[in-house]
Amino acid sequence: MNPLSLTDIRLTRKDWLNLIFAVIVSRVVIYALGLWGVNMFMTGHYAEQPLLQTVCRFDCVWFYRIIDNGYDLVPQWLGQKNAANWAFMPLQPLLGWVFSHLTTFEDPINNYRFGLAFASNLAFLFSIPMVLMVLKQLKISALTCSTMVWILCFSPYTVYSSAGYTEPLFIALVAGVFLFSYRQQWFLVAILGMLAAVTRNLGVFLVFPVLIIAIQHYGIQSFVRFKTPALKVLAAIWVIPIGFFGFMTYMYFHVGDALAFGHIQIAWGRQLTNPFHWIIFGFETGGPKLYLTIMALLAFALNIYLMVRKYYAEALFMFICLILPLTSSLNAMPRYAFGLYPTFLGLALLVERYPNIKTPMLCIFSAASTFIAIGFFGHQFFTV
Repeated sequence: MNPLSLTDIRLTRKDWLNLIFAVIVSRVVIYALGLWGVNMFMTGHYAEQPLLQTVCRFDCVWFYRIIDNGYDLVPQWLGQKNAANWAFMPLQPLLGWVFSHLTTFEDPINNYRFGLAFASNLAFLFSIPMVLMVLKQLKISALTCSTMVWILCFSPYTVYSSAGYTEPLFIALVAGVFLFSYRQQWFLVAILGMLAAVTRNLGVFLVFPVLIIAIQHYGIQSFVRFKTPALKVLAAIWVIPIGFFGFMTYMYFHVGDALAFGHIQIAWGRQLTNPFHWIIFGFETGGPKLYLTIMALLAFALNIYLMVRKYYAEALFMFICLILPLTSSLNAMPRYAFGLYPTFLGLALLVERYPNIKTPMLCIFSAASTFIAIGFFGHQFFTV
């Protein structure tokens, strides 16, 4: 069956009921068990913090600093005062600022924390139907689509979809880019791609999968001869990086470095090197680093599976989004993997082909998601 042909992607009443029920159950479980675990198992300062401060951890703190004071002029954070918030793209803080007006806490920081958490939960709610529509477009069965709703809701790092992070927004936007690329709606591809590139900087690389899908649609000759459909694709490809380049321009005039978002990564110990160095380092070091290494390798294995199944556009984008972070560190590799739409496409293809794995997968994911939620709310760095 040709996934590039138009198909009925409308969600049925059953789809919506399953989706809404899964979202409500997963949010209740993640918040309730995560916060209960902090009270039960954590001690000291982090176990006694207010609710919004407990939910808004790590990157969420950087986002509300952007809302509160804008982008830093000079590095001033972390122990060595060598970190700045330049590493974080502007769309999530913007949404957090917009939704912060829904509350009137005395401390404006709490308004920002609430706004960021609300934005990530809302983005998560949009990400699931968007992924479902892509799966329908790719002719994935209704039973597998129903299973994937629960896998999305209880994926191991789903706590980030409840805590002010960019992951759910990035999944929703990237899934939308692939969906509308398959359906040849290039204006929507351009808009969603542009937004993805100012959600996470890796979104700028969506230009490559868009081009691959367009070539599958129209053939390479359409681009060589500049036929009308190809011109629409090329226009979309030019639009996708506009916001990203605008952010670079802002950084240049604000701090004198258009690539400040990349250069500041040194503050988190990220230095560009051969990715195989980090794989070897993980096996030699053991402990948490070994866990991160194994998770990274599993993600690359799923990436290869996408290639074998001939989903070249998704495979290329997933590879870029995995290999570039791995050139600088093992940290956060599992989160990066589970923050990608192609990861869930790969899992859907596995469930479709081997239906007996869906129950064990969901059980493992559910247990992992609650464990990681407790660690995240308890400020344990292994969850980052």
